[in-house]
Parts: sequence; structure tokens; C-alpha cells
Amino acid sequence: MVNLISKDILAKEKPKLQFDKGFDLRNVTAEGKDGVIAEFVGTGDFATAWRERRIYEIDAGRDSEPILYTPLYSIVEDASLPEIVPIYRLGPAGVIFNEVKEGGEAHFVTVQSGDISVRIRWYNVALEYSKKLRMYNQLWTVSSVERQVGVAHNALLNNIHFSPILTASYAAANQTAAASGQGGLLQNVLRTIENGVTHAKADGTNPRRGPYNLVISSSNMFTVERALRRVPQQGFDEQSSVLNMIQNIIVYDGWTGLRGKKTVTYSGVTANKAYLVNAGQKEMDFLSFVKQSLDMAVGNADVSRGIEEQVVWDVHLGAYANPIAAVEEITLPTSGA
Repeated sequence: MVNLISKDILAKEKPKLQFDKGFDLRNVTAEGKDGVIAEFVGTGDFATAWRERRIYEIDAGRDSEPILYTPLYSIVEDASLPEIVPIYRLGPAGVIFNEVKEGGEAHFVTVQSGDISVRIRWYNVALEYSKKLRMYNQLWTVSSVERQVGVAHNALLNNIHFSPILTASYAAANQTAAASGQGGLLQNVLRTIENGVTHAKADGTNPRRGPYNLVISSSNMFTVERALRRVPQQGFDEQSSVLNMIQNIIVYDGWTGLRGKKTVTYSGVTANKAYLVNAGQKEMDFLSFVKQSLDMAVGNADVSRGIEEQVVWDVHLGAYANPIAAVEEITLPTSGA
């Protein structure tokens, strides 16, 4: 069975952490010389519990907006990455083992010059904890906002990694049209995907020999899933080895977020489009560089605005994608004709 990856399947909703009945934030905090809410008082370990609670809510947000791109990318996490990461691609011959005869020698892999590079970019968002939070014990407002930080973080990462695939300009060498006349919609879908694999393998410039991941819209999820199912269906006993070539069906619909009056939309896969992504050379075609994963820094207060604490969450990362070398854009059939 082909593995199905989608937000609906992977998303998890965690309960919000609750404080004890009658808990009052004013009893465990005090304004320091800079008015910082992080000055905790008393003999307990509330400071540690507050930090753990905040991290829990961020992670809960990330669980509700799962990362979907990991099967597509080779991920490098290294704090020593430079700001500009050069991409060195293997030469046309790639890596080949040669027989060494008597008196012979090893042949070196050809590496092309690093004329392509990826910039490590900085993304962040800041939260402010106002004086009203402490004065009026408004704890009910905290967890919802913190949780949305985790949601927005994962939505950003999905967009960064899917966008190069969805926005590339594909020509005939990377395109497969919808098949028709195969006896039904499911048969047409299956034959279209087969044609996509055949066309991708036959590309003389960028042969894409698999295995593959198939990226689709949720509007086509059930149809594609049924078409690639192994169990014989009524009136559709035809089975295909293409099922063994596709490792994952990834459903990506994008995301929409709101900050104040500003709406941000990350586009997903268009209905009736699919992207057959070659996984055989993702170490060269799809690279994700993480210099710093999601981290937190506590900032100074701004007494003039009644802000007692600022928290900045940020990441440093970059991505490289070569969709023309790795992707087949497929138009899915919409009828059984």
C-alpha cells in the first residue's frame, strides 16, 4: 500500500496546560527594575514551569500543522553552516565504480564548480506579554497565541520547501497530459500516472528513474488513493507495478494565516495537478539546510507601552531545489471518458 501523508492524517491536537484553580500570576511575579515579567518570586520552581509550559504550547502548535516535505528533501542540520552555502553538483558521469586492472588507478568523481548557492535566511516572530496579563491574571490569552507560533512556523517551512516545486515553469520535457478512454476515471488516473513515470524515465536530458513521491491536492486525494490501491475493485481488476515505484502520496493544500489585518497565504497544489518527484537523487536535487532550528530569546521590557516581556522565536535556514531535473508535472483526468 502506498503511504499517504497529509495534514488531516498527521495532525495532533494536544490539550492546553491548565493552571491550578485559583492560581494568580501576580503572586509569583514582580516588576523588576526593568518591569520584566520574568522576575519570578517565591521558593517554588514556577520560572521553570512557565518556560516549560511555553515550549509545550509551541510544540503543540507544530503538531497541529505537521511538516509534510521531509520525504522530498535531504536535510542537513549543522550549526557551522556558512551564510552562503555553495551547491556542488556531480558531473555528468556521477559516481561509477570501475574495474582496476594491473597497473591501473582509481578514477576520481567529477564535481562541477559551485556556481549555485543557497543563502541561509532568518525568519522570526515576536510575542509581547503586557502588564495587563499580570495585573488582571489574563492567563487564558497566553496559550492560544503561543500555540499559533508553532503553527505558523511549520506552515512557513512547508511553504519554503513545496513552493519551488509548485511554482516552477515546466516545459514539455517535464509534463504529462491526462489520459482518457481507459474504461473509467480510476483507470484513467492510473494510466496517467503510468505515463508520467514512463515519460520521466525517458527524458534524455534529465532522466528521472525513481522511486517517486507524488504530491497532490486534497481534492484529488481519494481518487488517486483508490486508483493506486492494490485491492481489486469492482470493474477494475487491472493492477500496475507503478504502485511499487511510488513511495508516498503527499497531500499539500497550503495555508492561510492572519496577523492583525494582514493575511498571508501559502499556495498549495492546484486541483487536478500532481507532481511526480524523483527521490532517487534528492541528495543533489532537493537540499534543506538548517543552521538553527526554532529557538527562543527573551527581550527587554518596553515600559512606555506597558510591555513587561518580549519573546522572539526564530530560525535560520535555507533550501535548494532543482525541479526541472527531478519533477514531472501531471495533469490528472477528471472523468472516465
